[in-house]
Amino acid sequence: MSESIVLRSAVPEDADCISEIYTESILAHDSTMDTEPFSGGEMKRLLDRLGERERVFVLETDAVVRGWGIVKKYSDRPGYRVACETSIYLRRDQRAKGYGSLLQEKLLEFCREVDYHHVVAKIWADNDESIEFHHKFGFTMVGVQNEIGHVAGTWRDVAVMQCLLDS
Repeated sequence: MSESIVLRSAVPEDADCISEIYTESILAHDSTMDTEPFSGGEMKRLLDRLGERERVFVLETDAVVRGWGIVKKYSDRPGYRVACETSIYLRRDQRAKGYGSLLQEKLLEFCREVDYHHVVAKIWADNDESIEFHHKFGFTMVGVQNEIGHVAGTWRDVAVMQCLLDS
């Protein structure tokens, strides 16, 4: 990667780009249970609702957002304050360039900074690339939730993976 890469916290002005990237995955029906395209306004509202231990990061090259990742709390229940969930989405034509790895490293770094111990990733069970990607970062398979979702006329199984961070 010789180009200049910027990894930063998302700002409201990124909402349209983030929603475009997410909508690509929604319309592909291969990685999210959302079924309708996200608008920039909806994404801005999501950004506005994030708590202090939640964050969206964007990765840009040449001042263009190529991908984004999110750290969000796992649950509102106090006992789960040590747990979060992460997701990463890249523009479809920007995959296999190392951007996902850079975002994952940033997400895990942030998780450590805000004292999360347990990181969860929920991945469609037939998404072998994403499962292998998460294995490279220390995630292990917890199990598969069979037929937990129904998207584009098809039942979807979800693999649940976890990563325990150092104390």
